[in-house]
Amino acid sequence: MRVGDIVKWVGFPGADERGVRITGPDCTGIVVKIHERGVYSHRVDVQWADGTFGSGLYPETVEVIVESW
Repeated sequence: MRVGDIVKWVGFPGADERGVRITGPDCTGIVVKIHERGVYSHRVDVQWADGTFGSGLYPETVEVIVESW
């Protein structure tokens, strides 16, 4: 996963699919930052297309659908 990748929300591994549909953003987003140090080490920030912002998300909760060049 890299900055600029287009992602979609998939929730936590093993999560109930109904919960992902109810609680997750129903749109795509773009990875704007990858945290490499500190308290949010190995987490990502995502700007969602609906205008919301996901801060410090676990990479396992999003799926890359279009890789950036």
